[in-house]
Amino acid sequence: MNVRDSFRLAVLTLFFGTAVAQGFDSMPEYRPQQQVSGVIRISGDYHEQTMLTNWEQEFHKYQPKVLFHNNLTSTVHGIPALVFNVADIGLLGREIAPLEDLSFRRMFKYEPFEIITATGSFDTQYEAFAIGVFVNKENPLSRITLPQLAAIFGCGPGKSIRTWGQLGLTGAWADKPIHVFGYPTGNNIAAFFELKVLQAPPSGGPTLPNGARWNCNLKEYSNTYDQNDKPVIASDAFMMQDLGKDKYAIAYSGIHEKTNQVKTLALSTTDSAPYIPFTQETVANRTYPLVRSMYLYLNRAPAKHLDPKIAEFLQFILSRQGQESVAKQSVFLPLTATAVGEQLKKLQ
Repeated sequence: MNVRDSFRLAVLTLFFGTAVAQGFDSMPEYRPQQQVSGVIRISGDYHEQTMLTNWEQEFHKYQPKVLFHNNLTSTVHGIPALVFNVADIGLLGREIAPLEDLSFRRMFKYEPFEIITATGSFDTQYEAFAIGVFVNKENPLSRITLPQLAAIFGCGPGKSIRTWGQLGLTGAWADKPIHVFGYPTGNNIAAFFELKVLQAPPSGGPTLPNGARWNCNLKEYSNTYDQNDKPVIASDAFMMQDLGKDKYAIAYSGIHEKTNQVKTLALSTTDSAPYIPFTQETVANRTYPLVRSMYLYLNRAPAKHLDPKIAEFLQFILSRQGQESVAKQSVFLPLTATAVGEQLKKLQ
């Protein structure tokens, strides 16, 4: 077993202990409301193949007359498949993009129906990993709020933070400029950061309507690719290397390329909320502010009932058995009992 596999085993061991404590036992059992039949067509994210297969195989024990037709090519195909009625479920490994949402609404005049099915990964590259905020190990800062991050990485109305002194650092740090590192604006990770940080008002109210404006001095990092358009070196690796050399820099990134020259900051949603460290446990229990989720979308008109076979499948996913099926694979994490309950309310 190599170092990477050993670390993965440690993560899973910690997670399963956390999950049991939170409680699979607190989740509802799946009990069929009726026996259903037919084909469920699913399109979208190929990264969810193992998790989806686990769901389908377990669900088939309760509903043997339901068949599945999966077309898992890419997340970007999930919403178009709903728009053109070639799928019943669109699987997305990220938040829905504004143009995808607009496309659906232009066609049907209402929003796509969203269900969170699992928590994203903690540290797996390219797999909806949670986002950490990193600084050089020499930086005395240990924590930061989302409004402060918005003022650092954003630009526009409201207070801008451009020096370390504005975050309370003194002495030689006080007048030093903050160098900001991140992903290319427009990619799905940057879009997540925009949604959760740049567009989130300090009061914790609704998302700001006019979109996000980034700090003009943002240094953007991209993957390198081979001739077959496959990633060779992840952008995070370059970002962490540069951050380790620049004690005045700050970055938002996944933790998979973290080095000994950098450290993570604890995050708080507001000045008065608790600061949450970036750990396997806080991602698994969804208390960490920048945890990510896995989604499915449906074409469900307002006040309309779901197709019975779709309703039964969703009830299964949002059950103890469904979330235990998530835990059988090693990338994405099961939801908490609280999160399951929140999603079940959407089905009512």
